[in-house]
Amino acid sequence: MRLRQIGLGLTLALSVAFHAHADEGQAAYDKGDYASALAYWQPLADKGDAVSQDGLGSLYALGKGVPQDYAQAIAWFAKAADQGLPKAQFHLGFAYLRGDGVTRDRNTAIGWFRKAAAQGYAPAQSILDQMN
Repeated sequence: MRLRQIGLGLTLALSVAFHAHADEGQAAYDKGDYASALAYWQPLADKGDAVSQDGLGSLYALGKGVPQDYAQAIAWFAKAADQGLPKAQFHLGFAYLRGDGVTRDRNTAIGWFRKAAAQGYAPAQSILDQMN
């Protein structure tokens, strides 16, 4: 039982550490320091951190600090969306709605928007309201 508690504590500590670094990446992004955002997010994204994966997707989608690459953006958004991150689900839905890096598909877009909206992500609900 003690070993399980230690394992749970370690998992929570790593989760907090990932989140703190992901927040540092977001702060750098917000300041327009895309190279620093990339440096913070890339190793975390490679380890499976959904927030960092979504951040990388945004960098690639917008060509901020990296060459614009919709295929890379979609790959990162999909990894984060599959983990249930509503912001990434919204971004993936938006890509399908516009046809950015994927075949334009309104039904797939709506599906991703619904997943994000079901978690209370207001921008997804708003776009669904506009689409009806």
